Amino acid sequence: MKPGSGAGMARFACVLCLASACSEQVPTSLDPNRFPPSPVTAEINLTWDEFGSELRTYGGYGSPSDLPGSVLALDYERELDSRSMVRFGAYPVSVSVRDTSGATRPDSSLTYLGGRFVVFFDTLTSRVDGPVEVGLGATTVEWDARTATWWSAVDTVGNRSAWPEPGGGPVELLGVATWDPTTGDSVTFELDSARIAAWADTSDVTRGARLHLITPGARVDVRGTGLRLLTLPSLRPDSTFYLHVLQRDHTFVYDPYPTAPADGMRIGGVPAWRTVLHVDAPRTVDGSPTLCAAVRCPAALDERAVSYAALVVTTREVSPAFRPSDTVTVDARPVLAEEALPKAPLGLSLTGLSGERVAPAAFGEAGSGTVVEVPITTFVQDLLRGSDGRGNPVPATLALLARIEPASLPFASFHGPDSEHPPMLKLVVTMPGDGGGS
Repeated sequence: MKPGSGAGMARFACVLCLASACSEQVPTSLDPNRFPPSPVTAEINLTWDEFGSELRTYGGYGSPSDLPGSVLALDYERELDSRSMVRFGAYPVSVSVRDTSGATRPDSSLTYLGGRFVVFFDTLTSRVDGPVEVGLGATTVEWDARTATWWSAVDTVGNRSAWPEPGGGPVELLGVATWDPTTGDSVTFELDSARIAAWADTSDVTRGARLHLITPGARVDVRGTGLRLLTLPSLRPDSTFYLHVLQRDHTFVYDPYPTAPADGMRIGGVPAWRTVLHVDAPRTVDGSPTLCAAVRCPAALDERAVSYAALVVTTREVSPAFRPSDTVTVDARPVLAEEALPKAPLGLSLTGLSGERVAPAAFGEAGSGTVVEVPITTFVQDLLRGSDGRGNPVPATLALLARIEPASLPFASFHGPDSEHPPMLKLVVTMPGDGGGS
């Protein structure tokens, strides 16, 4: 035997001994009590009665004057009439003109010979079957762009007055033009010098223009308007040119004005609608076969167990005249001061940067009943924790609203608590198993 071989044999025997002793302690032991069961993840759907209460719908957020464009309609879908109101700013007091010698000099002695009122339409969103006639009139009574409605010309503090004729009238008719969407995206009305001179007085509270549709059954979306002044400069009396005047105020007035729904949920529109509800986060969970097979039910629930939470709502058909024609983006935000509703401040969005997008078809006859999940995970986690990430108290009231408001005349509707498709609260929870049993 070689030197050291005895020691090697001793080490080998020790290794065998250790291996034999450890063979009774391996992690693959069949003892079920040695290690806890794996965590279990389950989806839980809570009924309205289990989580929700105090559902309310508020309107009046924003004004049609907040939108970049306006709407013209006449008996659209046998329901909607809408007219556009416009007021322009001050005329230029001087312009740079090249005189007869070729030098460019300022000229403040301008003669206005007439002008053009130009209307630009959205050819993609307008709903017309062919050419339509549009009328232009000069307003004759005071009106306020921010508060004007189909019935009220002004509705401000200390000054409330109705239109003598609902819908922005009476007006002095200035002309009629035909718009054919197959040949262009605008129409032009020629104005005489007397009308241009009358609109130059910026102190005149009656000053402005009203656009109305003459062709029934159509809806035309106006992207903007422009006023162009035909000008004769004193430094160059043999030449004329057009000056552009900026639009200062605009709005549109429409009828009927939707009233708050007797039931159900509504968001969007102009002025915009919001739906508000109180949410009670469950402190225990029960009733899930998957969960109760792995943990003892009812099981205590805290914020660490909730990986996802969503308010589940179901779309409802909207009247054709107010039905969305573009994607609806649903947002959810906590109400920070419930006692200040309907003007309560709201917290940050719970749905992310893009919100929850819903196709317009979901609010039609065929698409009604589409299920929509609006994520509110952090809201529910904060409710279970009892405070937000900074230790502040957590409001239990949630607001559903359009991501941008106001965004357009159409609005979105969802089924309410008393319908066949009431809202639900969806939770995805993960809990450590304990072998099950209730």
